[in-house]
Amino acid sequence: MEEEIRTLVVDDTNQRIIPALVMWYLSPIDRLRHLFSNPRDSELMRWWASDECKKDNGVLRHPSDAQQWKDFDAKYQEFHEDPRNVRFALSTDGMNPFGDRTSTHNTWPVILSIYNLPPWLC
Repeated sequence: MEEEIRTLVVDDTNQRIIPALVMWYLSPIDRLRHLFSNPRDSELMRWWASDECKKDNGVLRHPSDAQQWKDFDAKYQEFHEDPRNVRFALSTDGMNPFGDRTSTHNTWPVILSIYNLPPWLC
């Protein structure tokens, strides 16, 4: 289920359309729908709100143990109250796959991680 987004640039000399950006992605909505439709996976998506996760022994085992998570919960209490709300991490890093500094081609992988899952599945 790939979708493609194209930003087009018009070349002044030939009036050709040159692709400036091509992006393929998988929609996270289908993955979330699948996770919440399975009862076992749905329970795992609410793991961070369970008593097993609430152990406060000073060890950072999961992002929910971090102070930033607790500060976010305190600031957005309504979001925190519903354990079905999904928390994501978005990370990216650019690279030149051909290793040539003169090349204008570069690649930017974007990774979307779900923080609701337990540590052994994150």
